[in-house]
Amino acid sequence: MSDLVLDRGRCAVVVIECQNDLIHESKIGVKGIGGALATAVRDRGVLPRISQVLQAARAAGVPVLYANKESRPGMPTTDAPIFRWSQKHPMLIEGTWGAAVHDAIAPQPGDHVLRRVLSIDASYGSGLYGTLRALQRDTLIALGVSTNFAVEGTVRGAVNRLFRTVVVGDCCASVPEEMHRFSVERILSLLGTVTTSDAVIAALRQTFPSP
Repeated sequence: MSDLVLDRGRCAVVVIECQNDLIHESKIGVKGIGGALATAVRDRGVLPRISQVLQAARAAGVPVLYANKESRPGMPTTDAPIFRWSQKHPMLIEGTWGAAVHDAIAPQPGDHVLRRVLSIDASYGSGLYGTLRALQRDTLIALGVSTNFAVEGTVRGAVNRLFRTVVVGDCCASVPEEMHRFSVERILSLLGTVTTSDAVIAALRQTFPSP
């Protein structure tokens, strides 16, 4: 039995980059990061677990935020190799199917969809922290892809701003698998709580909100 404790009046779930170009099953077998990530998401059973966590969060009155990356053609960027690669292989284009959240975990009425065009940290230019503060939330429950890039980058930024962080390890994926494991076991475990979807769901169901 997990000893995870969550105050439903102080936490929010942040779904990171769970968008079609990165994780949709139609991308499986396609050369590139989208095909590899989609395969990892399928093999790890990530989408069903995320869906269950989101259902539990909404039932508990916990806000659900989607942190999406949306590219704009011609948008200036840095010389970092990952961004150079993205310019050569456009994806997550603003307004397209590829940039939309996967239907299996699509936003529902009352959820918050935040968008950014740059940065590995999902908070940069997205209004994430302003939204969390407006909702009076100081605990970020993070899940999504890629574990060692956007998820880890977002958690690092949150810790720097004195947020408590909870990472749902079995609701994350990266490629190759050893990068996921290294990030979870060696980095994210030092920045906050790393736990499972079952533990989060149980905590959301058992914990009463703040008065």
